[in-house]
Amino acid sequence: MPSVEVGGAAGWRPKHLHKQYQQKHHHYTQQQQHQPPSHPHPHPPPQQQPLEIREVWADNVDREFKLIRAAIEHFPYVSMDTEFPGVIHHPPASVHHSTLTPSQRYALLKSNVDALHLIQVGLVFAASPSSPPALAFQINLREFDPRVHRHAPDSVRLLASSGVDLAAHRARGVSARAFAALLMSSGLVCNPDVAWVTFCSAYDFAYLVKVLMGRKLPRALPEFLRYVRVYFGAAVYDVKHMARVAVDSYGEVALLGGLERVAGALRVRRAAGRGHQAASDSVLTWDTFREMARLYFPKECSLDVCAGVIYGLELRHGDATTKPKPAKVRAALRC
Repeated sequence: MPSVEVGGAAGWRPKHLHKQYQQKHHHYTQQQQHQPPSHPHPHPPPQQQPLEIREVWADNVDREFKLIRAAIEHFPYVSMDTEFPGVIHHPPASVHHSTLTPSQRYALLKSNVDALHLIQVGLVFAASPSSPPALAFQINLREFDPRVHRHAPDSVRLLASSGVDLAAHRARGVSARAFAALLMSSGLVCNPDVAWVTFCSAYDFAYLVKVLMGRKLPRALPEFLRYVRVYFGAAVYDVKHMARVAVDSYGEVALLGGLERVAGALRVRRAAGRGHQAASDSVLTWDTFREMARLYFPKECSLDVCAGVIYGLELRHGDATTKPKPAKVRAALRC
């Protein structure tokens, strides 16, 4: 996110080997009490075979999504990140973002996402919560043109300096409509067997929901969260939220901050690509997730306390506005 070859290190495995992990996809498990990890500052994990990031453009998108459809059967854990042209709407100068309520934060997010265009989506696949990433895709979209579309200039300059070629995106990128259709038929969304791993993911999910809906975001936060739940399921793990749980449980203040800082505190190195590109950040998110899970959530189902929470947009459990009739919602979304 902005400054806010097949068969990698893991091979193909039969689907039945992943059933043992599906029991972890529950939303309302009470938090278990854990002893602090015995090695809060581990040695770096052993080096893995280099991971190829597969660049996806309009001329190869159909072929790459065939690989994605095949991969999801064997690698049902997906790390996701997006790149977009910054934010243009901010809270008043006298109001700090941390003091906003979840509904106020969503209103601000909606005003930005509705006005801006998605640039990149990174998708990284793994076999289990402890497995290294096996496949990485970077989908390059074509809609954004800085000459005519609103954007945050500093964010766009940062993306350009990080290797994002916006002229190539306009010339060769995948259309948002084509990407939405392929995503809907890929097996990635509306699939309860898929788990999603992200970092500070409110904007990431908001852009994907907007693309999948083909229109502006829902007016209110509870409705948006219902769309996220239907498209992406309950097995959503936001590493930023996981870090906050670890801080609250163990006092690990080094885990506060952005992705690079949290990864550095865990001694996780960037394994592929460059920062501020969606696939590279997705790989770093995944490796940070699995190291954090190993250290701070080692017990069976201990990750359940983190499932289904998007950092900064949490609503209290039991809010009556968050639970519509599932059949009606699924029919509306055509899943």
